[in-house]
Amino acid sequence: MKRYIITEAQLKEYVENKRAEKTFSEIWDSLYKNTKFLKENVSLKKANQSIINSFNNDGKLTPKVCELLIKHKIINENNEII
Repeated sequence: MKRYIITEAQLKEYVENKRAEKTFSEIWDSLYKNTKFLKENVSLKKANQSIINSFNNDGKLTPKVCELLIKHKIINENNEII
């Protein structure tokens, strides 16, 4: 079995990346559920924006999460749905 020696900074960055990926997948699942189960008379863009706002209010939108969302063209730099 191999042993890897990493620094504390590398470990912290790894954990931070995993948390960002987990939060991103939660947001992605919520947006998918909106597109699948939302009624016709409700605006999809406003419903998705409310999800982004709720994650922002909870403090889960870290810079890494925002970077992932921008990379996948879900939000722009102002945290608004594209």
